[in-house]
Amino acid sequence: MKIVKYALYALGGLLALVILAIAVLVATFDPNKYKSELAHVVKEKTDRTLAIDGKISLSFYPSIGVDIGRTSLSERNSDRTFARIDEVKVSLAVLPLLSKQVVVDRVTLSGLNVNLVQGKDGKTNFADLTGAGGSSSPAKTPAPKSAPQGGAAQLDVAGIEIRKSSASWHDESTGGRYKATIDELKTGRIASGVPGKLSLAVRVEATQPKADYQVGLSGTYRLNFEKQAFALSGMDLKISDATPGSKKPPLSLKGDVEFDAAPQAIRFTLAADQVNLDRYLPPPPPKPAGGAAPPPAKPEEPIDLSGLKGLNLKGDLKIDQLVASNVKLEKVHVGVKAAGGKIDAEPLTADLYQGKLSGAASVNANTDRFALKADLGGVALGPLLKDALSNDMLEGRGNIALDVQTGGNTVSAMKKALAGNAKLSLKDGGLKGINVDELIRKLKKLPAQSSSQRTDFSELTASFVIKNGVAHNDDLSAKAPLLRLSGAGDVNIGANAIDYLAKVSFVASSTGQGGKDMGELAGKTLPVKIDGPLDAPQFHPDFNALLRDVVKEQAGKAEDRLKERARERIKDLFKR
Repeated sequence: MKIVKYALYALGGLLALVILAIAVLVATFDPNKYKSELAHVVKEKTDRTLAIDGKISLSFYPSIGVDIGRTSLSERNSDRTFARIDEVKVSLAVLPLLSKQVVVDRVTLSGLNVNLVQGKDGKTNFADLTGAGGSSSPAKTPAPKSAPQGGAAQLDVAGIEIRKSSASWHDESTGGRYKATIDELKTGRIASGVPGKLSLAVRVEATQPKADYQVGLSGTYRLNFEKQAFALSGMDLKISDATPGSKKPPLSLKGDVEFDAAPQAIRFTLAADQVNLDRYLPPPPPKPAGGAAPPPAKPEEPIDLSGLKGLNLKGDLKIDQLVASNVKLEKVHVGVKAAGGKIDAEPLTADLYQGKLSGAASVNANTDRFALKADLGGVALGPLLKDALSNDMLEGRGNIALDVQTGGNTVSAMKKALAGNAKLSLKDGGLKGINVDELIRKLKKLPAQSSSQRTDFSELTASFVIKNGVAHNDDLSAKAPLLRLSGAGDVNIGANAIDYLAKVSFVASSTGQGGKDMGELAGKTLPVKIDGPLDAPQFHPDFNALLRDVVKEQAGKAEDRLKERARERIKDLFKR
């Protein structure tokens, strides 16, 4: 027992000496005296200028800590500021280090500003700090780190707080500038398997395309250092337009997300109220005024799908209201799977234009191929075509079936490579841009009854075979009280043009609509040529062909009457 007693006395004395030594060191050691030496080392090693204008404060027990005031670092061989910081505080608990545990008190950082630049030659102003040797080529993805061994130190941070800090990026080859400003970032405890609270407020600005957004994020996170996994549950993400005077509603996204670093996998269940994808895309170029010639078209930006090749993702997304390419959808539900460069969206369901959509879509990033199968039931076709294609030619409500595929790395290439088939069946609609009844009345010099440029039909069916961006149809069939419509031709999606011949057949007397004097048109056909751009088609009725048909029939009837009179005359001669 005496041995234990003496050992405790010795240990107590040793601790007292250590504490005394630390107290003396804290009282006598001034790290500020070594600012110039530290700056000299940095200059020698990096050719950058380190300036510590603020005070450096150290603590040794019960934690090893440092508090650094205003500090800046220049760009390499330049007086321009690369990064600066107003204040940073961090400290480590001493005793846990003895058991290989890194316990960090709350880390506080404020006023950090970093300016990242990529020159016209592709080199960055930070490559020397990362060991990239100035090259802008992407570094190889490091192999996933194995789980820490039993003797490895375990990290435990009480929390992190960042205020009023920013990072900017300038691409000198394109002129693009981007900036992220963190108003505030707060975390709870950061330790493996321990939940913590996260809150973030950041502003994101860009010049190409021009953007200014305020982003807010909150939720509960859980880290697993051994499995290199991160989960964020109860996530609440809000993105709002920070442009002065903007009335755009914010984008709100809620749900759960999981990230596994080792297999690079993402799992999510998300829900959003309103999403307008068009607001996050650059506006279309303005149309020339006064009939001026359009400016020369700029080369299309290629669609780069390489970022999807390594994606390992599985999730479920629901959106109350979605706008994409000006098409408006509601109650959208998308199940997403991605692996090996292929992304599948199934199920794919939504309410749109008084009807419903169900189908599936896929993207193959390895071959730049896209595919879509969709059935639209009870859809109002007119508003859909107007919003999607700026085409106001056809109206009606019914069913549409699509099974199409395409490929290419630009939008125009995908249009020209479109293939597959489509079918539509409509009820109680109309063909806009032409009023056949009024054309006939005008031809017959009868008073007009309507100024509407529309030909109504009770039902319409058509199918299309699509090859190389051209949709061919030869089975158009439409019915109206006095008309039948057939036709054949091509819709060139790649060239945004139509070349079609419709045939309007009059099947009954038009008494009551066109007047008693139009009955001679029964059984006759009026060819109507439709051509021009899809968003502004032109109609060319061939009245001469119709008149030839009428004259031919009248001539035939006159010939029959003459023959009948001749037969009657011959009969009379034989009776004598």
